[in-house]
Amino acid sequence: MMENANMRIVLGGVRGSACVSHPDYNRYGGATTSVLIDDGLGTRIVFDAGTGLQTLAPFISDANAACPVLMLFTHYHLDHLIGLPSFAPIYNPDWHIIFAAPTREGITPEIALQRLITAPFWPSPMRAHQQFLSLPSPCSDTPYCHRGFDLRWCALHHRNGCHAYRLDHRNTGASMVFATDFEWAASDESERAALFKLCREPRPADILIMEGHAPSAHFPDWGHSTWMEAVEVAQAVGAHQLVITHHGPADTDNDLSQRDRELKILLPSARLGYQGMELEWRRQDAK
Repeated sequence: MMENANMRIVLGGVRGSACVSHPDYNRYGGATTSVLIDDGLGTRIVFDAGTGLQTLAPFISDANAACPVLMLFTHYHLDHLIGLPSFAPIYNPDWHIIFAAPTREGITPEIALQRLITAPFWPSPMRAHQQFLSLPSPCSDTPYCHRGFDLRWCALHHRNGCHAYRLDHRNTGASMVFATDFEWAASDESERAALFKLCREPRPADILIMEGHAPSAHFPDWGHSTWMEAVEVAQAVGAHQLVITHHGPADTDNDLSQRDRELKILLPSARLGYQGMELEWRRQDAK
């Protein structure tokens, strides 16, 4: 199985609900969710367009017709979209992007972005070359293929709908799952089974990036999971590495550093994500 040493995951932003700016947040960063997958050969996939999209700009601003950026939306709450209107490449007519997501509550990616980037909320239309892709929901047994990747997804328990995504790199066998904005404690049996299947098949994910936004005690209808529940999911599915993200806007560097210490006691291979973190992505059991 061919190995690609240049594959990486970059966390552009790791906050949830609201971006923050203060010296108490310098270590983990204050930008909201945006995550890059880069195969090192020109394929770039981005999950969500929070303010962390600006951190990812140097990696994706050269997208062209041969190698467009694929942007996958987990859902359309503003903290996961707010970085897009001010993102300079979308006003460059030579820049190419594909916006994709399953339809949720009748809203497609095209409808969502037409509502976001239009008067009176935003003065300038996008000028980049854009395509819109509505993925089927639920995901079929046959994955969606994008260049060297197989893409699968499943619905999560979150108000207005949300989806987790899994990427499998066909050449190397490396796999990762991105699951944010869902309430594990309120998830029913079928929702939990769907996430377990996504993380386990065709093999346990090498990297699970999962939110841990909620306070240590579960808040009903909060819409989020705790970091302890992220550990529970990672252990249940056999993920090789857990990265916890979507930190609450009130969580300072001191709060998160203490949480990181407690996390490593429970699961030594786990880490708290921080803005700008780069993860080497490879198949963990590759020989």
